[in-house]
This record gives sequence, structure tokens and C-alpha cells, in this order.
Amino acid sequence: MNKRLSVLLGALSLGLSGCVVLLNDPGSWAYRVANPRFTPLPGARALYGTRNGYGYQIEVPGNWNGGLVMYAHGFEGFGLRLEENFPPIRAHLLRRGYAWAASSYSVNGWAVRQGADDLNDLRQFFARQVGPPGRTLLYGRSMGGNIVTDSLETYPNVYQGAVAECGALVGLELFDYFLSYRLVGEYLTGQNFGPMLLPVLDPRFLATTYREVVRPRLGEPGTYTALGRQFDSVQKHLTGGPRPFRQEGLNLVFDLGAKYYAAGFSTKYTGVANLVPRTQVATNVGTVYRIDPGLGLDEATLNRGIRRINAAPGSRDLPRPAIYGIPTGNITVPLLTLHTTGDPFVPIFVEANYRRRVEAAGKGDLLVQRAIRRPGHCQFSEAEEAEAFDALTAWVGGGPKPAGEDLTGDLVDVGRAFTKPPLPNDPGGL
Repeated sequence: MNKRLSVLLGALSLGLSGCVVLLNDPGSWAYRVANPRFTPLPGARALYGTRNGYGYQIEVPGNWNGGLVMYAHGFEGFGLRLEENFPPIRAHLLRRGYAWAASSYSVNGWAVRQGADDLNDLRQFFARQVGPPGRTLLYGRSMGGNIVTDSLETYPNVYQGAVAECGALVGLELFDYFLSYRLVGEYLTGQNFGPMLLPVLDPRFLATTYREVVRPRLGEPGTYTALGRQFDSVQKHLTGGPRPFRQEGLNLVFDLGAKYYAAGFSTKYTGVANLVPRTQVATNVGTVYRIDPGLGLDEATLNRGIRRINAAPGSRDLPRPAIYGIPTGNITVPLLTLHTTGDPFVPIFVEANYRRRVEAAGKGDLLVQRAIRRPGHCQFSEAEEAEAFDALTAWVGGGPKPAGEDLTGDLVDVGRAFTKPPLPNDPGGL
């Protein structure tokens, strides 16, 4: 077994004191906060420490303009060490006169609502230690994007605007996609993949079922078999349709040397990132699968054949402080989002789903979305991120609504206005 994975499993099976804990029981995990100490950039001052079970970092520029950015980091895995993260445009925030504050969160895993609550607690701590900010913004990445959408609804009167990058904006619907990815693979290979050890990547699956069943029958991006071309077509429609760098994203390495393409088949059915013990919360009931014509499989046959899995009754409507949620879209302040076209981990379909929720809530004028033409998850240039933040702050300050684009329809040629710089191998319009 991979050494790093062995250490992880050992940590999840044994508490730091040596007492046995349950893999699926986060309440018994003996978390410890990484040392939050850091050196501030020139002209700024640093505050750091631990409170209420999480580590925090705060940086305040000498020319503080009274603005505060609360940074929501992404998914950090399942280990017992709680890590703090700098905002990706830390230096840009300070140059603009903004202070920033970041929390490790008090748990790991898909801890969306705990992250939202910890950030709000840190926001109040900042006001006591530094001074009440005149403007407070959210900035979230990946899972942090779900923390942004949850925070904007849970704490509607404390934030004046937000940026979400590569964000899992729709919460649990992302896990519905992970479930569909695997079930489509099972249908087309003709084999039930069986139970999984880990919620995202199971090395036993990679060493046996993937190597002996999936790859021979489906192939891989760039070398698909006839069945693989069927799988790729279904996956393409699930994730947003034809767009630049989609297959390149699937070919990027995820973990343990495996590509995102391979990792997708090994997702567990139950739980959300292993933090809802033994509960079926993801579902594909109601999902309508699409496939391009001419591949030897029609949509009616496909939809009849794919196994359907129900969520446990009531599991998708748990009140706070449940750790996941599906946002309503009822935001009250401006939100600007960035998403790469080929993102293999949080595919760009989440942007369209979130847009529909915001429009249904009557808040469409408060959402601006931008595509970036790259294959990787959160693969943004500093220029793209800085421009998005500056556009958001100008908008919040009473300036014009920033430019964006429609991500609910054809994505073949999106992102040209906002990708800086374009990649040398950009395919242009597809």
C-alpha cells in the first residue's frame, strides 16, 4: 500500500492518544491545529493563533483601508492536522489596502457549514482585535466556494460581496455528479465496482478493477474504445457540454499517480466526503443522461439501464449545523465567480446550476460569472484573480456591474475575454 495512504489510514483509525476512533465519526477525531505563525509581508502586521478549535491567520497592511477579506480555503482531505492557507492574491489584497483573515476550520473533510461558522466567528474576533471593518468581503476557492454560497444565505447581513473561484457552488449536487460518473462507468463496463474503502480514491480499486476492467473496456481520454467514447459523451453532457480543455483536465494527475479520469470511478456511494456516517445522501434519481447520436447507444436505453440510487429520507434537508447544503440562490449582495473550462474535480456545470437557482430566487442581477480557458482545477493566473477581485470591489462600491458571460448554454467559445494569458495550445472554437 502507498506509504502516504498507510499513514492516512492509520491516523483515521487511531486517535493521537492511541484510542480507537471510527473512520466515519468526525466527532471522535483528535484534530490538531498546525502552527499558524507566519511572517507578514513588508509594511503589514500579522496576528495568528488558535480559537474555538481552529487556527487563524490575519494580516493587516499599514495603509489599511478598513476593508476585510475573509478567505475560505478548499477541501484539505481527511487528516487530523488542520492547516491554514493564504489567499491566492495575498499581496494584491495588501497593496489595495485590504486586510485578510483565514481559518483552518475546526474539522477537515467537506466541512462547508462548519467552515462558514468558523469564518463568521473569526470575523467577529477581527473586529474586536483590529477594529470593526467598514466593508467585509468573502473570497472562496473550491469547497470554499460552497462556503461562500452557504455564508451569503446564512449570514446575509454581514458580508457586502464575494468572489468564488473554481467553487463547488451547489454543494451536494456535486456529489450527485460523482455518483453518476461511477454509475455510468458501471453500466457501460457491465460490472458493479463494489464497496469503496475511501470516499474519493481507493488504491485497491485502482490496482484491480480499474486496471483489469475499466481501462481495458473503456480505455482512457485520447485512447478510448467504442464503449469509452460512449462514456466520454455522457460525461461531457453531465459536466456542461463541449468546451476547451475538457479531456485535458481528465488527464491531469489527481493523487497516488492516478488521473482524475480514473479517480472518478472510485467514489463512494454513501456520505459526503466521509463525514455523514453510513448515510446515503447523493442520488441520481431524476438525472436524465444524454449521449451523442451515432455511438451505438440511444438515450432511452441508457436511461433505462443505469442503476438508480435514492438518497436516505430527509438526508438532503438537514438543518444547520449539517455539514453540507444545497443553496437556494437567495443572495443579497454581489457575487462574482471564476471557473476553468476543463476543471475535472468541480466541473463547470455547477456554475449553470447555481445560476438557475439564483435566477429562480429573483437575484440574477447580483451574480456575474466568468469562464477561464484552462484544464486544471483552480488553474488561474494572478492577473485573472486580481482583475476579478478589483471588479467585485468596484461593483460593491457603487460602480458598474462587471462584465460576465452566460455559462448556462453553449460553452464552446467561452472565456476569451477573461483568460489572461491564453494557453499556447488553446484550441479556439470547437
